Amino acid sequence: MKLALSAFKHEIPRTDPRLLPEGHAQAARNVDLERGTVQAIRGLQTAQGLPRVSSPTTLYRYPHGNGGAGFWLVWGSGKRVSVTRSPLANDQWERVYWTGDGFPKMAAIDQATAGSPPYPSHYHRLGLPEPEGRLRLSEPDNRDVNDLPATALDTAYAVTLVSAYGEEGPPVFSDSTIVRWDDVDGAPAGGGVVVELPSVPSGPYRIKTKRLYRVESGGVFQFVAELSPSATTYTDLTASERLGAELPSTEWQMPDAGMMGLTDMPNGILAGFFGNTLCFSEAYYPHAWPVGYQLAMPDDIVGIASVAAGLIVLTKGKPQLITGTSPSAMAQMELDIHQQCVSARSIVDMGEYAIYASPDGLVAAGGRSAEVITANVFTKSQWADLNPESIHAYRYDGRYLAFFDGGCFVFTPGEGLVFHDIAATGGYYDLADDSLYLLQGERIAIWRHGEPMTYRWRSKIYEVPPGGASFSCAKVIARRYPVTLRLFADGAKVLDHDVQDARMFRLPSGYSLCRDWEIEVEGLHEINSVQVATSPAELT
Repeated sequence: MKLALSAFKHEIPRTDPRLLPEGHAQAARNVDLERGTVQAIRGLQTAQGLPRVSSPTTLYRYPHGNGGAGFWLVWGSGKRVSVTRSPLANDQWERVYWTGDGFPKMAAIDQATAGSPPYPSHYHRLGLPEPEGRLRLSEPDNRDVNDLPATALDTAYAVTLVSAYGEEGPPVFSDSTIVRWDDVDGAPAGGGVVVELPSVPSGPYRIKTKRLYRVESGGVFQFVAELSPSATTYTDLTASERLGAELPSTEWQMPDAGMMGLTDMPNGILAGFFGNTLCFSEAYYPHAWPVGYQLAMPDDIVGIASVAAGLIVLTKGKPQLITGTSPSAMAQMELDIHQQCVSARSIVDMGEYAIYASPDGLVAAGGRSAEVITANVFTKSQWADLNPESIHAYRYDGRYLAFFDGGCFVFTPGEGLVFHDIAATGGYYDLADDSLYLLQGERIAIWRHGEPMTYRWRSKIYEVPPGGASFSCAKVIARRYPVTLRLFADGAKVLDHDVQDARMFRLPSGYSLCRDWEIEVEGLHEINSVQVATSPAELT
């Protein structure tokens, strides 16, 4: 009789060790099973050249500039920040946007990285406010007519603020109309209008100009003039035929001061949320967040993820799927699963779907459905022991890598789990250099860039009829040696042997009446197979 292992697989904690499928493990620690062999994973390596921040909690690397090294942005003090780059192609200012650090913020990369690190060192508030005060209209001093000319029109005005980046905010409208006419042949003098301009509110906005618009006889507001932000009055003598572009920003409000979870979507749209309200920016105008685009969820939002099927919204109730290509016409669908999200940082975009931690296990939500994908992996009590509220997770090599209070696990859908003896308080996956950066107190380290870690892999329990387990010899095929082989019989360790080469070696006698047998390997070198047999002739 022979016990042979040549395809090493993952843990399935829910299944009794006697009932595990062939090749699956009771324990798989610090192992890489991608090749079907047992390999040691590499540990962490301290990252060099990153800025020092006391107790960092969020990392982000802007991939361009700085001699090809990019720029690191770091936040501490417990801030959980969501960062995204400008949705504009070839953005001349290379802007970065973020939420989770007070009110929503933005900065051009040269502004965010001005001076010495840590960065960001400077910022502006995301969005532009309305001008402050009233917009008043009056007749010019030279108007003195009793009969208005035939070209006289009722007009109203609007003023917006424009940033140094060309962003335009919502308007303030005049609270009355006034008659004006063009200065043409035969028209009396005084056809212009004196506009008393509102002021610029204080705040980190980087306002560059005021922009004046005019509407005539029920038409649309059209551009009149670009004015200094300090201008207080303007006399409008612009002829009707010389009016410019239509006012675009009537509904372009600032994002709510409490908005968080900033996420980029296709078609130049950004999304965020506060409370139970989901928000969308105007397409390719990340400073503009119309209230009319907001959607109310049945429950408070925990986090969001943009996947191939749309935007997955995870709440304190059922998840929601938001679909659409225009922020003004988004459709909302509730996914039929009673699994709330218990940790915003557990939400990971896996491409076709998002995975998140729920009270009963990991849930995959995407398309038009959602399901608990660890239902056959964990019991409810095993899952609760991991403290799912503490999970923060990342997509790495197509797998779900989750850190919890006490360690971490890698979940591969359809295969199972591997646990690693590594702890972290946060992290950032850098797509540009395919590296996962982890936070460990004051240390920032790179996942799987360090020295190999000692692995441990234990087989299922093999039940052998008493008297049939006269195992006398064993062989371990490895890439390098030494490796350690352990045998357990009826729960007791009967062998702990340092294997030095691929030759057969003898096993201790006296255990032929034992029923339950387990095989465990430990080491740093890759193992291809393990054989335990009753006679040397059975070994290959």
